[in-house]
Order: sequence, then structure tokens, then C-alpha cells
Amino acid sequence: MPTDILPDILEQPRLLGAAAQAHLADGSALGAAARALAEHRHGRVLVAGMGSSYFAAYPAVLRLQAAGFSAALVEIAELLHFGGALGEDTLLVLVSQSGETIEAVRLLDERALPGKLIAVTNSPGSTLARRATHVVETLAGSEQTVATKTYTMALLALALLAELAAGEAPAALFERLQPALQAAERAASEGQALVERLPDEWLEQGPLTLVGRGPSLASALSGGLLFKETAKVAAEGMSTAQFRHGPIEIAGPGHRAIVIAGPGPTRPLDLKMAADLRASGSRVLVVGHAPPDVADVVFALPEVWLAPLAEIIPLQLMARRMAQRAGIEPGSFRYITKVTAVE
Repeated sequence: MPTDILPDILEQPRLLGAAAQAHLADGSALGAAARALAEHRHGRVLVAGMGSSYFAAYPAVLRLQAAGFSAALVEIAELLHFGGALGEDTLLVLVSQSGETIEAVRLLDERALPGKLIAVTNSPGSTLARRATHVVETLAGSEQTVATKTYTMALLALALLAELAAGEAPAALFERLQPALQAAERAASEGQALVERLPDEWLEQGPLTLVGRGPSLASALSGGLLFKETAKVAAEGMSTAQFRHGPIEIAGPGHRAIVIAGPGPTRPLDLKMAADLRASGSRVLVVGHAPPDVADVVFALPEVWLAPLAEIIPLQLMARRMAQRAGIEPGSFRYITKVTAVE
């Protein structure tokens, strides 16, 4: 079975555009789920996932919190084993590409869930979908290997869900989304050439740090997972702020850092981190809107709403090329399968 992730990477802009139209159309399943979520504004909202599904939910949870929802993001595994009672006042949003991940199935089988359940999944016939009050299909299509398009499609669905629940109008939201879709198209069309021009030190095996803030923290976290799964590299994603609180001690010659400089009030802090790391002797790559002299390499992206849809694409292409350089088939698994069936 072929496992190269390149076709899935390049397909993302088209899929994102089609999904945005479907999700924001009159009578959509996502619209119905958003209305149920909006009605729960004064209750408790838990959003849960594992792996890239967990990271994809982060921008949506930030948006819900900013809109006044009592919303929290938690790993399904932690919710299963340590979450306590879930009452009728708790609306649960479970995110799972397959709808069959072991922790989600156990949660459904072993815990009383009297409140409403919104499933965000790429598998409408799955166990999760069958048990949900509302099902939001991410519309990614078939994916056999590491999460690329299923990640961005879940991120899109969750972001639109949060925006509609917060009161945004579908038509205005569709227009607001267009620059991000254009940025994703540009990242996919130009990214391969940019990756091919990277200096060799960026494509070698070895530890890698990824940092970001706000919605772009999702890109750093998912990027870290992507490099681990695709290129078998010890990559760690974390917030730029957390990196400043201690881990920055690893900076210096031999250290590589990718800074996701997303739009918003903390972009200057991200760029300051990039400059500080470079001054320490670290190699620095910036993804985002940044002056060319702030880092050794800049993957330039415009400042757009929902920038994580585009930010992850250069990282996907870079992880693929790094794997190829190491003689690894991009997307091949050594110890796991596509659906995690054991704890």
C-alpha cells in the first residue's frame, strides 16, 4: 500500500474550499451542531481528542472561551480515567478522525454521558458517530497514513463550529475565510520548491523545537507530532511562552527551532523569540509574516484569520522531505497503525 503523504498534502486546498461551502450552507449538519452549542453557552463545554485531533481543536476552544463559553480542552484518555462525572450540564465535543480510537470507544461504553454529544469525525459510520447527538463530518476523504488533510479538515470544521456558535453569520464567515484558503493554496503550490531550497542542516535527522502562540500553537504542536511520525525525528512542540520559561536553555549551536509567527497580539513576541534564538547560535526557521532578517529561513505567509490552515502545510512538506533524505518512506508506520486500538 503506498504511503507517500504528498497527494494528501497537495489536495488540502481543494478539500478545504469544498468543505467550507458545505459546512456553511443552509441546513448543514455543522450548522445544527453550532446551534446546539450556542444554546449551551451558560453550561459546561468539554472538547476532547487525541493526537492531531486534540491539537486541531485548540483554536476553536480559544474562540469559545473568548466568546464567554465555559469551554475546556482535554485529552480523551485523561477524561476517561480522571474526568469525574459528566452531568447533563456538560456538552461534550469528541474529535476523532476514525471515530474508533480506543479511548473514545471506551468513554462511550464505560461512562454515563447524559448531556449532548457532538462528534467531529471523518468517519460518519463509526462508533462515535452512531452514538452522537450531532455529527459533523470533516469531509477529508480517505487517508491511510499520518494525519495531514484529516488534521486541517478537522481544524476547519471545529473553527467554523465555534464561530457560528459565537454568533457569526455564515455568509460573512465564508468571506472572512477566503484569505486563509488562498494562503493554503499558495503554501501547497510553492512549498515544495521552498523545501527543496532549504539548507542541508534543516533536512538532517536530529532534535527539533517548534513554538507558537494562540491559534498557531496548534501548528507547533501538530508539527511536532508530524515530524515524529513522518521523519522519526525527536521534535517537540510547545508554546513560545513555555519555551521562554526554561526550555530556552537548550538554545545555541546545534539547536534548531521553528517559530510559528501567527497573526495577533503575540506575533511581536514570537519574532523576538526568533531573534533571541538566532543570537544564541540556534538555527531558526520562521513560518508566517516576518521580516527576512529575523531568521535563517522564512516561509512567508500573509496575516490572515485561521492561519493554521496554511501554517502546517510547509511543515508537512518539510517533514516529508526530511524522511526521504533519511531513507524513510514518508507516512510509513513502524510501531502503530492508523487507528490507535490499544491504550
